[in-house]
Amino acid sequence: MNRTKSTLTGCMLGLGLVLVAGQSAYATGGVWDASWTPSDWMRGTTPGSLYAEWNTFGPQQPAPLPAFTSPDVANFGGGTYSLLETTGTGVVTSTGNIHKSQTAPGTAFEFTVGNVAGGPRDVFLRIGSLGASTGTPDQSFINFELNGIAGTYQELFGGTPSGQGREIEALISWTNVPTASLFTLTWNAIGPNVSLDQLSLDVSPVPVPAAAYLMASGLIGLAAMARRKQRAA
Repeated sequence: MNRTKSTLTGCMLGLGLVLVAGQSAYATGGVWDASWTPSDWMRGTTPGSLYAEWNTFGPQQPAPLPAFTSPDVANFGGGTYSLLETTGTGVVTSTGNIHKSQTAPGTAFEFTVGNVAGGPRDVFLRIGSLGASTGTPDQSFINFELNGIAGTYQELFGGTPSGQGREIEALISWTNVPTASLFTLTWNAIGPNVSLDQLSLDVSPVPVPAAAYLMASGLIGLAAMARRKQRAA
């Protein structure tokens, strides 16, 4: 019995080591270490929402880079996108990251989102980075703005995989963004030796509070009652 148990334990341990070894230690090749999904709408389903995602950038290009306009993972909702490295000195590495080394300042980005439906919107930008970082929470990219409005920064994941520098996954959010058909998001690296590794964007209609639904239902009911009374008279 003990021998059987020992053999089973050894097999389970071996399987666990294989699974751990098979997991990516950093966010490349379509791997996010921290899961995040919207809470108030369904990504890729809710009418009026947009969802775009890049897991790699490329093909490999010398500086200056062209604008990246075709998300390689997802493009839902009919939005148009243009991601531009604005210093003109960032390069795409062989692993599909946008990177600048040695000389300050680091990379900087302008991300234009077109064909945004009317009405106020909530906007969520998720960034994966590798390289230098600073601060608490960890940040490799800073100064996030959308149409001149500063975003709220939240660190989702931070780690230091061997040979890769600091890996950070962050969520930057804007709520109740005023109606606009075009969003321009900008941010910059804290300095050189920072890679933009992954990026996703979600834009959704601002959820209507339950109280507003109840009020609207009540008004509709009162209007129906008034019509019935008019017909009865």
